[in-house]
Amino acid sequence: MDSQESLVKNLLMKVKQHLLASSEFDVYSLVPPSPYDTAWLSMVPNPQQSDQPLFQGCLDWVLQHQNRGGFWGENIAHPTIECLTSTLACIVALTTWNVGHDAIQRGLAFIHGNTEKLLEEQNGSFPEWFAIVFPAMIELAETKGLHVYFSNGLVEQVFLERQEILQTRRWVSGSGQQQYYPALMLKYLEDGLIQSPSAIAYAYMKTGNKEFLVKLNSIVQTCGYGVPAVYPLDEDLVKILLINQIETLGLAEHFTEEITSLLPQVYRSYISCEEPKSMAKNAMPLQLYKHSLAFRLLRLHGYRVSPRNFCRFLEDEDIVAYIEEHQELFLSAMYHVYRATDVPFTGENQLEDARAFSRRILEKETMKDCMNLVRPISMTNLQGQIKHELSIPWLARLDHLEHRRCIEREESLGPCTANALSYRLSSQSNATLLQLAIENYTLRQSIFRNELKELERWSKEMGLADMGFARQKTTYCHFAVASTASNSSLSDVRLAVVKSAILVTVTDDFFDTEGSMDELEALANAVNRWEPKGLTGHGKTIFNALKDFVDEISGKFFNKNGYDIKAYLQDLWCQTFASWLKEAEWSRNGHAPSTVEYLQVATSSIASHTILLPAAFLLNPPPEIDILKKRQPLTNSLMLLTRLLNEIRSYQKEQEEGKPNLVLLYMKENPNLGVEESIAIVQKTLDEKKKEFLELALSSNEMPEACKQLHLQCLKSFQMFFNSTNAFDSPTELLADINKAIFDPLRVEDVQGSFMPLNSLQNTLGLKKDKSLASHGKSHYSSSKPCNGFFKSTCAIKVQGNSRKDLVTKPYSRILSLEMRNPTIYTTFSKPKAYTY
Repeated sequence: MDSQESLVKNLLMKVKQHLLASSEFDVYSLVPPSPYDTAWLSMVPNPQQSDQPLFQGCLDWVLQHQNRGGFWGENIAHPTIECLTSTLACIVALTTWNVGHDAIQRGLAFIHGNTEKLLEEQNGSFPEWFAIVFPAMIELAETKGLHVYFSNGLVEQVFLERQEILQTRRWVSGSGQQQYYPALMLKYLEDGLIQSPSAIAYAYMKTGNKEFLVKLNSIVQTCGYGVPAVYPLDEDLVKILLINQIETLGLAEHFTEEITSLLPQVYRSYISCEEPKSMAKNAMPLQLYKHSLAFRLLRLHGYRVSPRNFCRFLEDEDIVAYIEEHQELFLSAMYHVYRATDVPFTGENQLEDARAFSRRILEKETMKDCMNLVRPISMTNLQGQIKHELSIPWLARLDHLEHRRCIEREESLGPCTANALSYRLSSQSNATLLQLAIENYTLRQSIFRNELKELERWSKEMGLADMGFARQKTTYCHFAVASTASNSSLSDVRLAVVKSAILVTVTDDFFDTEGSMDELEALANAVNRWEPKGLTGHGKTIFNALKDFVDEISGKFFNKNGYDIKAYLQDLWCQTFASWLKEAEWSRNGHAPSTVEYLQVATSSIASHTILLPAAFLLNPPPEIDILKKRQPLTNSLMLLTRLLNEIRSYQKEQEEGKPNLVLLYMKENPNLGVEESIAIVQKTLDEKKKEFLELALSSNEMPEACKQLHLQCLKSFQMFFNSTNAFDSPTELLADINKAIFDPLRVEDVQGSFMPLNSLQNTLGLKKDKSLASHGKSHYSSSKPCNGFFKSTCAIKVQGNSRKDLVTKPYSRILSLEMRNPTIYTTFSKPKAYTY
């Protein structure tokens, strides 16, 4: 583990130097260059020497960044339709200056060999920008003498779609030629509102306007010769994307200072965002994406933010109708709107409305799969994310496994908005973070395995593993804790939480099924005296294990902080034992308490506070003991929620055992209620109390942030166990996920294309399972992404040469030359061999 830890530290230092070295934070170093836009800048002639390019560096960039498959674009393993327009633009640029003849031929071979396949993958659904730009680039290529020919009717379909778009939109002709533009495009160019380098380059070549030349020079000076698809960038959005990617990959613990410094800028941008009515409709998907993602990040980091800033679109019927009419364009935005509604506070009705609206849009998309309607392959990743989001509530998801899912899928988390300026981190920035994430995840697994060995040793040494009657849940408990509180630095905290959970599970079973009333009273009295005199058998074993645990926690705390917390811990456990004894008396006497009386005892007997609070003293910084003695509202809320979760999933078992349960007690007090109605009442209370809990956990100042987070992590563990079934009592349901969290090495797809091997990965990721669980249960975190090739534990990260930027989808407003004529469609030709991917 020491060598793995050193590897993570060294990688972290390199990542910070690469991504965050500058105090000014250069966002242009994080976003991808666009081959399409760079090609257009390379076509601009030098005003002083028209037979030479003005930006020779852009032309050189085009020459240097062709992939071995003959195309331009970052997605080396899986070319997309964006590669078609980029490749056409690049070969046109090379032809313009009569250079790169071999590159031109390879580009043409790619176009002829792969256009049909890439268009078929769209399944008849072409983004609007593509339906306009692709035909225009074919026509431009033909004017340069390039013979671009196709035999497939899909190309003709794209041309027909373009014609339909141009006929249904307001376009104006330019200079008496058959070149068409959006009616507002010329005004935007004149006013400096167009953010497309390619559009500005074309405008300069057509008009000679020196203002456009100034803009082009500014782009190159700022971005270098590999220019992005958007200029100037929305710097706040890039920062949001970076924070989101860091957190999604499980790296937040290593970038605390950087995230803390960036969030105030995100906050200022969020609270000043403009009204939806004031923005162009084609800008709305990106703005909704940005504001919903910003809201979620800010709320999870404790900022007091109103959801209205991104929910205001619901107030405008025209905007709502526009979104429903163009659902595919807003799919990514609606996905992030839905995710933003994972963290509601009490009374935020607008957030509930946004959740209902966005869920309806997303469910319609998932229904297309149920109806066997094939979607474009470019939507596959997003569809998988949508299904995962809808199927598992955020509170029931385990962060550690969410990190794994993201790493293995290598998900690009940028907005997928076909008619909005698209932002995403470059492949090299993503690869750098992914490399660190892989090693960090591997380090965590190594730590977790060592922790599990220690817990099993302790449980056996204390005699808890050999009780005979008790549920053996050491691995289950450790899995839940490690997968929610997964930071490497929290090892002592995790061990303390799991030891508490083991003690609670064993003791609860002893009080429920094994001990006589005399034995139970003797044990509860011994805990009250903190003296084992008179105890025998299982009672003595439990007490000795409890004493060992309390001594350990209080000793560690004293050594670090200089005062003793043993009396507090003893009292905490004493109250919990008293509640277990009371429930045992009810059960054995057949007493049915009132719901009020029951909850007063049951919120203590669930013991979530008893599991959590001793471990909280090992946090850095720990909470003040006086704060915990007052039993804060957050802790009370946690106790109630965990009890309600248990009640809904365990009422049948407890009915059979003759034990009281809130669902059953509601029915007893309200004879007209059936089981489903009673469950609905408990569920409604649970849903409302969760909002109160989230507000306390995310925005109150009643205890240190780390302690609040531990409360949230505890709730997430309980929610996972009792989300749709009682998984805690299932012998197999969680085993697949446990293997993924602790034992199984990461499975990163081995793909074709150019690779940058990760240093030492053969040694660091080729881990043997030193202990493996039976392969039972269906993992909630199985990747739905189809894999070409095979998976292996040695990983490789895809990068493209020295490229630092990613290809960006373009909106239709970037049209450069659109000639209204029928394309030449050849019905026969000898098709080159397709590029295999």
